[in-house]
Amino acid sequence: MANEKRYIDRFFDENNFDNVHLEDNSGKEIEFEQVAVVDYEGKYYAILHPVTKLEGVNDDEALVFLIDEEKDELVYEEDEKTAMAVFEVFYSDMENEE
Repeated sequence: MANEKRYIDRFFDENNFDNVHLEDNSGKEIEFEQVAVVDYEGKYYAILHPVTKLEGVNDDEALVFLIDEEKDELVYEEDEKTAMAVFEVFYSDMENEE
């Protein structure tokens, strides 16, 4: 269908405030709040804050996911250097808005 929205389109919709529900490797559903979408080196990344308590993740932390537009999915960014660079762009953008 031509009008059917892809899953990842929700991340680019400024009027969408719905939480994101993902499954971990064991099939357990994890709820996230969308913090931001960041353009880094020609790719888009979603910064998500877990609403569901995750082991090893503090309450004030967020995670970075690559928005894979071809596969219409989110992929957890395992490369710490890339994730930190995405956060740096996010913080820089926040400072520029102020």
